[in-house]
Amino acid sequence: MKKRFLHPIWKFDEIEKELSVLEQNGWRLNKIYGIRNFEFVKSKPKSVKYFFTYSIPREKINMYIIEDTLKQKFNATEIRGNFGGTQIYRITKQGEVEEQIFNRNIILQHYLFKRMICCLLLLLLFSIPLIMGLILNPEKLLNDIISQFFESVLLAFCFMLVVFGLIYNIIGYVYMKSKNK
Repeated sequence: MKKRFLHPIWKFDEIEKELSVLEQNGWRLNKIYGIRNFEFVKSKPKSVKYFFTYSIPREKINMYIIEDTLKQKFNATEIRGNFGGTQIYRITKQGEVEEQIFNRNIILQHYLFKRMICCLLLLLLFSIPLIMGLILNPEKLLNDIISQFFESVLLAFCFMLVVFGLIYNIIGYVYMKSKNK
């Protein structure tokens, strides 16, 4: 059986729960291929937990500590495949992984905050020349936008990508912040 998960990184817990339910129903996660495509094989129903970690370049050491704890303390095995910088572990040994979940969520919250700040800075870089042009010479700016249609569409597309990235990261940051209280 193949299944696709379209959850953002700040909702790993939902995918983890769904994977655990599938395993309890006799569908074991075999591998991940592509982006967010999961392959399951029929197996004996088993009570296991799944745990996601995320490879963040400057936070790799902290994630390695979490991964090492999962392997040593909870007998976790990594699932084969690529999930866009994400590693998935199957935990067969019963125990509470709340501390690792909390640490992972703090790292993700910090990562989303940094991405949110980057998007804000890009938004400012796009907005300042536009606002200055509107204040100093609005007729010339509008004529330039019309005469250079392709460049204007490209700039508008980049602007919208930055706005989308900002909104995405704000939502994720707020979600993670409320979860970590």
